[in-house]
Amino acid sequence: MNRSFSVNLLFLLLLNVIVKPVWLFGIEVGVQNAVGAEAYGVYYALFNFTFLFNIILDMGINNFQRASAARDGEKGRSDLFQLVVLKLLLAIAYIAVSSITAYSVGYPKDYWFFIGLLMLNQVLLACLQLFRATIAGLHYFFRDSILSITDRVVLIALIGYLLLFDREAVNIRWFVMAQTAAYVVSLSLAILLLPKAKSKSMPSFRLSKFFGVIKETYPYGLLILFMTGYYKIDGVMLERLLPNGEEAAGIYAQAYRLLDAGNNFAFLYAGLLLPMFARMLHSAKEEVNGLANQASILLIAPAGLIACVCLFWGADLMNLLYHEHADQSFQALTWLMGSFVFVALGNVFGTLITASGKLRALIALAALTFVVNIALNALLIPQWAAKGAAMASFFSLTVMAGGQLIISWKNFQVDRWRWLWMSLLLWVISVLVLGGVHRFLSLTWWVELSLGLSMCIALYFWLFRQEIFVGIRQIVAGKTNVVDD
Repeated sequence: MNRSFSVNLLFLLLLNVIVKPVWLFGIEVGVQNAVGAEAYGVYYALFNFTFLFNIILDMGINNFQRASAARDGEKGRSDLFQLVVLKLLLAIAYIAVSSITAYSVGYPKDYWFFIGLLMLNQVLLACLQLFRATIAGLHYFFRDSILSITDRVVLIALIGYLLLFDREAVNIRWFVMAQTAAYVVSLSLAILLLPKAKSKSMPSFRLSKFFGVIKETYPYGLLILFMTGYYKIDGVMLERLLPNGEEAAGIYAQAYRLLDAGNNFAFLYAGLLLPMFARMLHSAKEEVNGLANQASILLIAPAGLIACVCLFWGADLMNLLYHEHADQSFQALTWLMGSFVFVALGNVFGTLITASGKLRALIALAALTFVVNIALNALLIPQWAAKGAAMASFFSLTVMAGGQLIISWKNFQVDRWRWLWMSLLLWVISVLVLGGVHRFLSLTWWVELSLGLSMCIALYFWLFRQEIFVGIRQIVAGKTNVVDD
């Protein structure tokens, strides 16, 4: 792997490790505590709603531009103007679809300010991602890393100042407007950081040129649409189905934040797995099993361990983070963190299937999961509220993860048992250890958590010592399974 790429990859991961937790547990938690569950629930439901049709703004254009700029930098710069025009046309379609759907759902008039601003934020983010794709394709990885956290840094500064010095001024309206300002700043910086094209001529816009791109990438768009649906529809349905829907959505958001934090890092790793799997499937199929096994050990096994921790100390974590509704959030948290195992599984085996190009089965599975999720939400939310939405997420993601495993086992030479049985052994012993510590030691909860978690981490390294040793040896020898830049 190219040294420059490696250094900047580590830099990107370091930035996200520093900034994302501050954003999630400092700013988002602070805002929710300041405005209350009901007000934040409105924002959470509407944010999820405007995110549902986000794929319209992409349609595979960003991946096309990243690859195009990497092959021919000058052509990538030249294409950017045309792609910006295309993005704006797609933005019109996105706003139209979202607005018509919002009107059909029956959102009240006082919600439309937030819907409009959140749609604008999605458009600004889509344009920012296009510029980032161009910059990354030109191999300016350091600049792309900076842009990956610029909006969050701006928000941390703006909202963090209010939370520290003028907490009463914090409200959802200002929170959404601050996001708009942050995206404007980030997009402006991206334009400034974009290397200038050598050619001074203004390229003409040819829409037909990109119809082929959209035709080729629409299966990926369809897959993302269904996946976005079953990840985001729960907050929307909570707000719509219950008399106190705004508050229920806010309670659910409190629990979902921990799942979101875990998924952020799992998603980063999945982004690395995709090109690695794609290259192996093309030239070294015999290595796929090793990478899948390694990724399962690094992602799926720890995900279950985190779920075990939340089972015993989730209530304490909720009370630590939030000023209200901690007990109700904990009821949702236990189910959501259980589903984190299936999210991690999807980040390994769903990525493998995507890299292989076998999208028809994956799209059908995602569509089925989406339908199951809607049906379960409609059934469980009226009775269980936030806990019901979490249960719907758990069972629908079970369907998705199970299907991905079956497709992977059927189509690839993937080891079916070692990582699975070893992970199950880890989780069973961890439940016994953590349960014993929680029940029989009368210590401060965070001391109990630290002690129990330390024992389980030691168990994790002992159970998977062979794979971990091999991985370290490969890194030292410079033979890591990573695609060359």
